[in-house]
Amino acid sequence: MMPSAQTRQDLTQAGTLLYAQEQLPLQESEWDILESLLDEVSYDHVVSGDASEDHSVYVARFVNDVERPVDLNALTDKVKQIVLSEKMLKFYSTFTGTDVLCLRRCQANMLLPGDYIGLHKDQDSNPDYIATVVFHFDERYQGGEFVTYHPEQGAQHFHPVARSVLVNNCEIPHEVTPLTKGKRKTLACFLSLDFGESPTRRQSFRLSN
Repeated sequence: MMPSAQTRQDLTQAGTLLYAQEQLPLQESEWDILESLLDEVSYDHVVSGDASEDHSVYVARFVNDVERPVDLNALTDKVKQIVLSEKMLKFYSTFTGTDVLCLRRCQANMLLPGDYIGLHKDQDSNPDYIATVVFHFDERYQGGEFVTYHPEQGAQHFHPVARSVLVNNCEIPHEVTPLTKGKRKTLACFLSLDFGESPTRRQSFRLSN
C-alpha cells in the first residue's frame, strides 16, 4: 500500500500531532506491559547523539539501524507485539498513509532533573525516517517540554501527559527542555517505509562513562 498524499500532507503541515489516551487503540493492560518493560531494561547515559547533538538522557535501545534494523534486547519481541500490532499499524496509517511500515529504531528515553535532549532532526540520523511515535508514561514532572521548530508555524511547546502519544514529522527540528522536577520516561519508535540497508553511516552515541 502506497502512502496517501492527503494523510502525509496532514503530518507535514502540522509537524507534530498529540493524541490523548482515549484516542488510541491501546488497552490499559498494554500500557502496563510497556511500562513494566521500560522498568526492566538497563539504561546508558548518553551525552551526544549519532548526529553529534548534545544530550543528557538515559537510553535503553530495543531496535537500532546503524546498518539495517537489528533487535538489540531480549525484550524487543514483547515491545514489538504491542507497538507493531495490527491495530497500532492501522493507527499509524492515519498519519503515514500506509500500514506497511518498518520499525527501524526503538528506544526508551528517561530524563531525570537536569537532563535534556538537544536540538536535532531525526532525519539527520536516517533520512528514511518519516515519523517518530513517542509513548509517554509520566506526567508529574516539570520542565521537559517537547519543543518543535516548524518552518512555517515557528516554535511549538508540548507537555504530554501519561499514556498519551506524540507523533513528530522526522523532518522537523525539535528538542526536549531540561527537566527540573520528577521523572520523564518515554518509548520512541522511528517509523519508515524502507526495510533495507541504512543509506548513511552515522557516528556512535557518546556515553558519560
